[in-house]
Amino acid sequence: MNNRLILIALIISLITACNSDDYDAPNSFSDVSWYTSGFREEIVSVSVNDFASFSDLSQGEISHKWTIEEGSHFLKGPITRKDSIFDEFIIKPESLESADKTVHVLFTKGGLKKVNLYNEFKEYVEFKGADGFVFPAKEVGNKWVIDTTFVVDVYDAIMPQILIRQNGIVVPHESESDVITVEAGSELEFVDVTTIGRPNTWSWQVAGITSTDSLAVIQLNKLGEFKAVLNLSRQGETIPAGYEKYNIAATIKVVPSSLPFEVASDISELEDQTIQIPYNGEFAPFTDQKSHFTVNVNGSPFAISSVGLNSSNATILEIKLQDQIYRSDNITVSYDGNGTLESSDTRIPGAFTDLPVQMYQHEAVRFDIEDGGANWTTKDDNLPTTTVAPSTEQAASGIYSMKVDAAAAGAWSGFHNIIDQYSLTAGVTYQLEYKIYKQAGAAINMNGPWIQKGGETVFQFWNNVIASAAEDTWVTVSPDQRFTASATASDYEIYIRHNGMGVVYFDDIRVMEVDERP
Repeated sequence: MNNRLILIALIISLITACNSDDYDAPNSFSDVSWYTSGFREEIVSVSVNDFASFSDLSQGEISHKWTIEEGSHFLKGPITRKDSIFDEFIIKPESLESADKTVHVLFTKGGLKKVNLYNEFKEYVEFKGADGFVFPAKEVGNKWVIDTTFVVDVYDAIMPQILIRQNGIVVPHESESDVITVEAGSELEFVDVTTIGRPNTWSWQVAGITSTDSLAVIQLNKLGEFKAVLNLSRQGETIPAGYEKYNIAATIKVVPSSLPFEVASDISELEDQTIQIPYNGEFAPFTDQKSHFTVNVNGSPFAISSVGLNSSNATILEIKLQDQIYRSDNITVSYDGNGTLESSDTRIPGAFTDLPVQMYQHEAVRFDIEDGGANWTTKDDNLPTTTVAPSTEQAASGIYSMKVDAAAAGAWSGFHNIIDQYSLTAGVTYQLEYKIYKQAGAAINMNGPWIQKGGETVFQFWNNVIASAAEDTWVTVSPDQRFTASATASDYEIYIRHNGMGVVYFDDIRVMEVDERP
């Protein structure tokens, strides 16, 4: 902390040395300059009960003073690096003014504080700062005055304040006698409402779970009684560091849930072909349960290699198959309900039959147009009667799609993504998929998406699906053509076009690695 004193002193000594060695100023020479321990920062930042340094480097002034506010104190050194309490360095008797060239000001109250420098000169002077900033003296009577105020942002010590909400209702937590009872699998909301100290990092810890959000929604799955802790800190290059630990007094008691123990959301495949089944609570440890699960792939049962728990989330069952599966497969999972599975709060999962698996998509890139179409540019050779623009009139997902309105036929109408390009890998085979919404009355025979690289065509996905596509509904287009990239690069583009007239919307444009069952 007191390296500031050393640095300020060094700068002042260097300036003084340069002035005395290189230039003998005449008595009438006047100049104005200053320096603070905040360096180039417009606002100096310090912690409460810490100090900042200010140096007046002016020459030729006829009067000079520093003025501080109540709650601030001038310090006198020497102050060592080991010093952290500065009361003994406060200059006595205390004054809110000082004529010293360099002052060290202790701030004992938080908030924005002011330190004023007032100098008088016989002649005009001006302070020249960074980026062409000029602070001129003002003429007062027969004197020239530099009257400037430095703003110091004093950060208070962090004083934690929190709320705990259960089912949207704030519950007491301040007393050791407070008990918050939670059914396993349910959530508590932990909310930081600290107003003093301005923390900007959070770490909530309860029942082995950690969250780093200022508003943490934590699902509690393990039975037992727990204490919660909040670690608050203030971090940043230009602000003083701060830290405070808050031990929440209340006991959080997790009891068995009254809800059925069941699949909580979609079953999905990961990139490594693991099938994940999410439940609404944690599982207790178990041994092999393969015989109680059935995985059908395209209508046929596949041999199961293992059934286990996710290594970092005990609410997720994971199934591995012995044989490879592909994105094009139709996969379902069933459980007969006769295994020894149970939740950590002793609930028994029920049977289920033929729940579908959401397959991993192997997407190289996906454009959902939710950037408002900023990524897409109209082709230069479009007919002047064709307009291409983002639209909220129709959307396959989200709220945006790309609308192509061709008032006349006779040439191509298209758009491409020359801004947000994407990467493909040499030797990998890709396919294209996108969705179209053909407005009633559109007459279009051909849709010709291209993959381009650096503005040059490398592959065309010719197809005429659009010609017979149903009107006024979203249709998925997945051309049969396959493209194997010859070069690994990040400057690939998609160019989509058609050769007819009418209104068509495009959405969810995807380039995917081919992952089809042979």
